[in-house]
Amino acid sequence: MAVKHMEGNKRGESKMGKIRVNVYLKAALLTFLVFVSGIAIGWYLDEARVSFVKSKIDELEISFSNLALEEEFYRSIASNKDTICNIYISKANDLALQAGKLGSYLESFREISKFGLHNIESLKDKYFILNLKLWLYMRKLREECNYNTTTILFFYTSMKRCEDCIAQGIVLDQLKKSNPEKYMIFAVDVDSKVGIVNALKVYFNVTQVPTLIINEKQKIGGFISRQELEKLTK
Repeated sequence: MAVKHMEGNKRGESKMGKIRVNVYLKAALLTFLVFVSGIAIGWYLDEARVSFVKSKIDELEISFSNLALEEEFYRSIASNKDTICNIYISKANDLALQAGKLGSYLESFREISKFGLHNIESLKDKYFILNLKLWLYMRKLREECNYNTTTILFFYTSMKRCEDCIAQGIVLDQLKKSNPEKYMIFAVDVDSKVGIVNALKVYFNVTQVPTLIINEKQKIGGFISRQELEKLTK
């Protein structure tokens, strides 16, 4: 009887062992499925964001091309310089607003993206080129149309943590919101491989971040407060 009892106990323990193994396997499988699903969802969201940014950059490119075409057209038919300037200024302000929103979205996406960094860096380079085209256009308006605007090139780094760059970015955002038409801010990532970025760094002798270039004349290395910046740009 004792032997049969022991055999019964062993069979019971064996069944319990199998049940535990099955439970562990199912739990492991469920964990794996949840993990894979999380990756798949993250990848899908990244791809959706990349697609959205790409479409907005395409729109910005079309807007620039259209602006150049319209400029050529108006120059061929209009004799009044003031009329032409007013048209250009209005369109340039619209483009600046469009570019500013896209830049903010692009930078925030870069911080949360896990899977599409290569794609987003490529889009970021395209954005930099378009944004600097706009900067050159604003320079042209200031010189040819006496457009009373202040252009600021904001050099920062994205490769390492830069507290002063973050603080300076906040100050510039506040400045832009306080007077959207007066201040035109153009952020330039010094770590970008785009040729024009390196050309600007060399031309303005940018050796530290943050650095601000105001109307291509004033250079400020290091953080500057909003109050000081407003005094310099009166």
